Amino acid sequence: MKIHNDSNEMSVAGQHDVAAACFLNALARECRAIQFETISGETSYIIPLSAERRIRIPLKYYSELGVHEYRFPACLESQISEAISFQDVMALILAEQALVGLVTDEQKHIFTTRVLESHRNTYAAASQNPYGETLFTQALNFQQAEQGLLIGHSFHPAPKSREQFSQEDAKKFSPEFGGHFPLRWLAVDASIVISGSSADQSVAARMNSLLDADTAFPAEMRTQLSDNQVLLPAHPWQWQVFSQHPDVIDYCDAGLIRDLGEAGSDWYPTSSTRSLYAPALPYMLKFSLSVKLTNSIRNLSVKEVIRGTRLNQLFADTGIQDVLGKGEGFQLMQEPAYLGLIDKNGQAIDESLVAFRDNPLADKVDEEAVVLATLAQQNPFGGHSLLANRVAAYAAGQHIDLEQAAKAWFAAYCQHCVLPLFNLQANHGVVFLAHQQNIVMQLKDGFPVGMYYRDCQGTGYTDLAFERFPEALSDTKQDIENYWNQDKVRRYFAYYLIINSTFNVIGAIGAGTGVDEMALVAILRDQLEALKASGVRDSACLDYVLSDEGLCCKGNFYCYLQNFNENSIPDPAVIYFDLANPLIQAKEALHASC
Repeated sequence: MKIHNDSNEMSVAGQHDVAAACFLNALARECRAIQFETISGETSYIIPLSAERRIRIPLKYYSELGVHEYRFPACLESQISEAISFQDVMALILAEQALVGLVTDEQKHIFTTRVLESHRNTYAAASQNPYGETLFTQALNFQQAEQGLLIGHSFHPAPKSREQFSQEDAKKFSPEFGGHFPLRWLAVDASIVISGSSADQSVAARMNSLLDADTAFPAEMRTQLSDNQVLLPAHPWQWQVFSQHPDVIDYCDAGLIRDLGEAGSDWYPTSSTRSLYAPALPYMLKFSLSVKLTNSIRNLSVKEVIRGTRLNQLFADTGIQDVLGKGEGFQLMQEPAYLGLIDKNGQAIDESLVAFRDNPLADKVDEEAVVLATLAQQNPFGGHSLLANRVAAYAAGQHIDLEQAAKAWFAAYCQHCVLPLFNLQANHGVVFLAHQQNIVMQLKDGFPVGMYYRDCQGTGYTDLAFERFPEALSDTKQDIENYWNQDKVRRYFAYYLIINSTFNVIGAIGAGTGVDEMALVAILRDQLEALKASGVRDSACLDYVLSDEGLCCKGNFYCYLQNFNENSIPDPAVIYFDLANPLIQAKEALHASC
């Protein structure tokens, strides 16, 4: 499949439009008006319109879990039928109040601009990524997988919109173009620095270990610091943003900040864009990045970076560390320290914050460690996903059929990903928001042998954690966002791990192997029931996932259409809705077969 892209027109030489699939799947999940119609064995996605019209889009793959694949062009059916483009489909949808509700012309314009930009960006990345089609056919190391996420969120109307980046910025600072660059370094007076570190190691010691490992970092840059100065790394693009803060301008004029320029090894943006990776160095770095990616501006806050240090301290101080694997199995990429600037009122300048993230791959840069979103993403070149191809390779290597391989692969995924995360929640009260970009699968010959969880700002603690670790968490319950009641656990933890991550894995396997998705849902159900039967301390969330008719699901389509910033909504629960629970369907099918 060839992909054509220029500044005026984007066309796909082939029928499956993966960028449109993200839009359409998000709409179908949230809009009850969308229908599916099967005629002569072919299923189509139907969008009803006014004036006795409708849009029909044939499906390449129908997914029980909503991870559909499409065959374009779409068809507008009325008195006569005509082929229409994805842009036409979107315009017709936005013209229908019955589909989109009361939306202003300004909201429609912003939405259209962002969706079309995301559509163009997706195919620009596919045509210009340095790894090309090999992203979907070969084993990938961490760097390749991070820079191989071409599609983004599979249930979002504009997963590759990044409106603050110019095209030149995107090519240099976005992962999917293979970007890499040195950091900007600032010599900063200690009086205007905010920092924190955990597990009895100072920020200075962590910085020294990072620089000691960086053979490209100039020694003179360290030796010319005065006793009251510290080095602050800055993302080069982000430095352009926070260098314009009025207090930072004054600090520079007063000599409290000295710009030392770019230096050291090249760093590679990972799939989140704001987190950077340098092979063989002991830490990754997560920066504030004042760019709107999907639903929010990606700036860090002090409360978020403190969550990382608290989590690292908890694992250092308690027996919970024994839950982690060593080398393989469930592992955490801890975020044990942070740095940033304060303004003249002593408040953190959020745009300047940077968090340290452990790099467990420093001594194994060639390990097959693949972010789940890259594994499961649909293939813009027309073939199967990388996940489906890794399952097929496993089947060939083990001399078993594709269905056996698919079920074994998924069972291993559950063992190394779903169960450890549920175990931490149900037996220890520690909650991780495990969406597709926070899960990095350890693979051996394409088969799951462990996982890394990252992004410790998405963590919280339930009453069980405070009962089990009262001393370690003595100051944490005051942080209302760090304390999770049962409603919050059910809403967020179950959504991210089950709907966002695991259902996408099932959809990718089903589309690429032909294995019945509900057979995989049954495996998931069996493993969760076995965990519950083992006698967990807090079964409320397991009970919810196994027994409730509807699972709380995040709605990205209407949230984005109404131009909400997810991080600034007073109550984020307003963008969640109930999705029919397929684990109930799997239970009913099991009982029927008995």
